[in-house]
This record gives sequence, C-alpha cells and structure tokens, in this order.
Amino acid sequence: MKKGIVAILVILALVVLISPGIVGKLAEKSVDEQLQWAAEENQEVVITSEKFDRGWFSSEGQHRIELGDTGPGAHVREALGLGPDEPTPALIIDTRLDHGLIPVSSVTRAEGSLAPGLGRAASTVSIEFPGGEVSEIPGVIYSNVGLDGGLTSHYFLEPGGYGETSWGAADIEVSADARKGHVVIDGGIDSLTFIGEQQSTFTMGTAELSADMTMTEYGYSVGDMAFAIGTVNIESPESNVAMGPINVDANSMLDGDRVDTSMTMDFAMSGVPPIGDVAWSMDLVLNDLDAAAAGRLQRAIESAQGIDDPTQLLPMLENDLMDLVAAGAELRFDKLNVTLPQGTLLTKFAFAFPETDRQSFTWSSVLLDLVASAEITVPEGLYELATAMNPQLNAAVAMGFLKKNGDVYEMAAEYKKGLLTVNGAPMPIPLPGS
Repeated sequence: MKKGIVAILVILALVVLISPGIVGKLAEKSVDEQLQWAAEENQEVVITSEKFDRGWFSSEGQHRIELGDTGPGAHVREALGLGPDEPTPALIIDTRLDHGLIPVSSVTRAEGSLAPGLGRAASTVSIEFPGGEVSEIPGVIYSNVGLDGGLTSHYFLEPGGYGETSWGAADIEVSADARKGHVVIDGGIDSLTFIGEQQSTFTMGTAELSADMTMTEYGYSVGDMAFAIGTVNIESPESNVAMGPINVDANSMLDGDRVDTSMTMDFAMSGVPPIGDVAWSMDLVLNDLDAAAAGRLQRAIESAQGIDDPTQLLPMLENDLMDLVAAGAELRFDKLNVTLPQGTLLTKFAFAFPETDRQSFTWSSVLLDLVASAEITVPEGLYELATAMNPQLNAAVAMGFLKKNGDVYEMAAEYKKGLLTVNGAPMPIPLPGS
C-alpha cells in the first residue's frame, strides 16, 4: 500500500516538475501551427514571430501582425484610405504561456487553472503606429492549449473608454484547431462609441457573432455563421443616419463534390431622406455548385483584387467562371423584399443552369439553356410613388408587365429556351447564335 502511494507521488512529481519542459516545446509547436494557419487563412495580413523565450515552467513570446504586400492586403489599404507606400499601424501581441500537463505556474494569475493541457496563456494586444508610438488595447486574451493541440481563447473586456472612444462589456470565445482546419467563434460587445472630426459620432449598439467553420480541401471554409447588430447611428452637424437591426445568417455545406449555400439578411434604416424608413429582407439559396471550380474562382478573385485596370477583371476570371457555370448550379432569391412607408415590394427570383459540355461552352448557349422565373408584387401606394417620380413607368402596365390585382400590381414571368412569358403572354427574345 505504501509503495503504491509512493509511486503515485513520484508520478505526480514527474508530471509537475519534468513535464513542463517537455510540454513547453509541444505547446510552442502548437502555437506556431495556429499562427501559420491564421496567416494562410488571412492573406491580407502577415504574422511574424518577433521572439519566443521558452523557460521550463513558462515562456514569453511576441508576435507582429501587419498588412501584407498582397492583392487582399492592397484592397484593405485602399479601404482604409492608405496609399500603396504609406506606412500602416501594426498589432503587437505579447503572450505569457504557462506549460505542463498540470500548468502550476498559471494559478498565480487570473483565469489560471490546473486543468490538464499543453499550456495556458495570457496575451495583451497593442497598436504600434508608424512613428513608433505604442498604445495598448484594453483587455486580456486568455487561452488554453489542449492536449490535442487545439487552442481555445477567451477575450473579456470590461466597460470603459479611452480618449474619444468608449465601449461596453465584450466577451468573445474562439476555439481553433489548425490540424482539423476547424474554428468556432461565439461572443459580442454591448456597445461602441467613437467621436470623430467635426463632432461626428459613430455609435453601435449590441453586436453578436457566432461561427462554426471547417476548412475544405478546396481552399475555403464551410459551416454556419451569424451576426447581429442592434443599432448603428452616425451623427454629424449636417446629417443623422440610423441603421438597425442588422441580421445575417449564412450556412454552407459540402455534398460530395458539390457545395450548397444559403443566407438570410435583414437590414433596416430610418429617416432616409426623402423616403423615410426603409427595410430590406433577403433569403438567398445557391445550390449544387462545383466545389473545386468555386475554389478556383475564389482564388482568382483574391488575386485580382489588386489590379488597377477594371477592364482586365473579366479576362482574369472568365475561364474559372465558365468552369463554374458549365458544371451547373441553382440560384434562388426566395425573398428579396423592400419595405417603405408606402408598403412592401415583394420579389422572388429563381435561376437554374443545367450542366453543359465545357469544351463547347458559350455564353449564348447558357442563355438558351437557362431556366428562370420571377414573381413581383408592388403595393398600389408604392406604384403611385414610383410613377409620380418617373411617369414612364406607367408603360409597364400598358405593355402588360404589371397587372392590377386589387390594391397591388403583380408580375409573374418565366423564361425557358429563349422564350419569355410574362403574365401568360409569350415574348420571344432574340439571342446571339439562336
């Protein structure tokens, strides 16, 4: 009995005292894998390791994140209003990693634990400006490197403010496994306010994000993603723009060598001059896409983001786009509605592209094989507003494109093999090569 107790104590001593050094190397390797995966997934940035000082019980590292010299990176620079050669800020991440199968050194800090794993880390983030000034971003990111190499990070920020910026509480958790290409995100922020130049103010209400995505062999991720923003207000002495609620919910999945995607979106704005309140609602379905062709097209689009001549865009994408369309697909807008004070414009569209021979592919043959339909319902009040602004729209009724039905105007259209039928009336369409 005594021997058994002694053996257990010896094993515990080995785990506590010897495992940290061995596990530290494994934890460092796991962190490197996660960073490499993050860099590959986000071509607009470059992630570099500035240092990693590995000790026996704990290690300290620093990593730098900058905009990359790539097409996506140039696109982000342009969106930020920065020139190609203009210096940009960099994110600096400082991390302390407590390692060991039982990370005893982590218990001396917040969020520490003796739960088994490769290590527990605490990271702070700073912004380094082009002039060398460094400003720390509030909050700490607590991470756990699991026995399988997976990384779970938890960012918690208490309400506060700095200068012209204030924020509510934030709580975000991210779990990532570079080996499986899997990432799960769940969290949000209560509020964010920023006062800009000339007393302009940006205020965002509660924002929430969730995602469960897995990388595919085709170079993109599939899974579920949703985000919601309660309100967004942009005020200035000249105007006041109010948006919200904003809700987006998207899903994609592989079915063999095909990928199916769906997305719903609801977006509202208030006080839009001279209309008033406006809301959009959309249900989009894109089914039976060739998964490999979709991946090639995505990479081509990413490569084309930095081009200066827009006329070169189609030649760069056309072959990959033809591959995708020739494989066949279905595109539907089950709902594409716009709500105004005068009523709601209801629309539905559907497009089916049959699979065709890629060798004999032409765009005119696609139009001939296309099967499409549309349903549109226009409230009487909205129709009267539109025709008052543009009297030529009355021709839509005169030509039979819109038919009065009670207090709405309706259109039902179908297209097949070059023949368009609108409200039961056939309307042949001349097509090149037909």
